Amino acid sequence: MKLKLGILFFSAVLLLSACGEAQIEKVEPAAAKNSAATTNKAANNSEKPAKENTKAPEVFKIGDSVTFNDLVVTVNSIKDSKGDDFIKPEEGKIYKIVDITVENKGKEEAVVSSVMNTSMADGDGYTYDITITSVVKNQLDGSVGAGRKLRGQVAFEVPKTAKGLEFIFSDPFTKGQAIWKLN
Repeated sequence: MKLKLGILFFSAVLLLSACGEAQIEKVEPAAAKNSAATTNKAANNSEKPAKENTKAPEVFKIGDSVTFNDLVVTVNSIKDSKGDDFIKPEEGKIYKIVDITVENKGKEEAVVSSVMNTSMADGDGYTYDITITSVVKNQLDGSVGAGRKLRGQVAFEVPKTAKGLEFIFSDPFTKGQAIWKLN
């Protein structure tokens, strides 16, 4: 019994030690990095006091690449679909198909799960989980080896009238989200 409790305690400690905050930042093209570094140096030399924790989360746009820990996530495109002959969305809804590329810049294999890492939200605060449909090419699920890429699509069934849609990439084991404005 003590052995089981010890194993359970040790497992809980390991799980909690893996929890942390994700490091999220936009990936800039090389020319923009140099000018951004110059701007940041000038900003650091200013005499204005820095405000901490008052910055709203940055929201990205389609085509932006964002570093999320060791992964570089890019939302390539979004398209609407009314389904096909086999599977259609409910009346008054539409499929939003998001095309994504994930590149592993780390030194170890990473696992990407469309169910655990992705969601969609609208301007009214409603969130949408992925939906299974036959109009998706290459589901965004699998292992991504170090230095490798994974490209796939994720479908969300949303009301046709939904406004302010955002694609959200997160990790259930860390805090933080990368958010892309879709319309």
